[in-house]
Amino acid sequence: MKIKFKITCAFVGIVALFLVANSIYIVEPDEVATIQRFGAIKSAVIREGKYDIVSEGLKQYESLQNVSLVSERGLLFKAPFIDQVEKYSAKYLTYTSTPETINTSDKRKLDIQMYAQYRIENPAIYKMKVGSLSKLNQLMDDNVYPVVIQSANKLTFDQFFDDTIMSDMMEERRQELNKTLVVQYGIEVADIGIYRKNFPQSNIASIEDKMSKEIQKESERLRAEGDAYYTKSTSETNRREKEIIAKATEESAIIRAEAEREALEIYQSSLTKDLEFYRFIQRMNAYKGLEGKTIFIDEDNAFLKYLDGYQ
Repeated sequence: MKIKFKITCAFVGIVALFLVANSIYIVEPDEVATIQRFGAIKSAVIREGKYDIVSEGLKQYESLQNVSLVSERGLLFKAPFIDQVEKYSAKYLTYTSTPETINTSDKRKLDIQMYAQYRIENPAIYKMKVGSLSKLNQLMDDNVYPVVIQSANKLTFDQFFDDTIMSDMMEERRQELNKTLVVQYGIEVADIGIYRKNFPQSNIASIEDKMSKEIQKESERLRAEGDAYYTKSTSETNRREKEIIAKATEESAIIRAEAEREALEIYQSSLTKDLEFYRFIQRMNAYKGLEGKTIFIDEDNAFLKYLDGYQ
């Protein structure tokens, strides 16, 4: 009896342990989940703070109106065997489009490539309408990509490269998209934008030629302005030089005339005061003129007497 009792207890313990193991499940902080019973979604584990938006989306589908929502994650409980848990990543996923050539509103071509950051917010709708990550890229191609491309076509070339205009437009489109995507597919776009803008390869040659001509035209304009400025500066410098030289010449002439006048006055004053001194000065000047020279004159010559101071 004791052996049978032990065997029974062991069996009951194993069954209980098995039941407990099939009654609990763990949802990580970066996950959401659906719990299905007999193929129908019974409840959903969602991110905290998203109860209102998720419950509003569930109301759009009759088959999901009785789905209960759980915002706590971690260790959770379910009915063993009959409840099936399916978990999905709640991390941001990145979508990148294929390159596309667009025409701006002013008829200029650009090659662009866009991106979007999104994640699953309503796992119940996502399970029912999408079901797998492999279908998400096609979903983004069908919904996000056309809206952004059509909006970009409405901008001018200059507006397309204006960060403020682009940022405002992308935010407006993101909000419009989420009104559809959250309700219809259970996903929410957190960020959207265009990260690659290039000229089409076929246009690069003509653009380079146009830029080269514009640069040449600008360089010619700058060169002409530089030549004009140089000519003007040279003319101004020459004019000022002539003015300065003329003024200096005039001032030097005045000073020289004044000096000669003063010298003449001194000579005249000397003559009236001392005639012998004047003769002495003149004799000295004559000596200067004869320095290093040999002259032959008659002893009766008046100039000889003058030199000796006798005249």
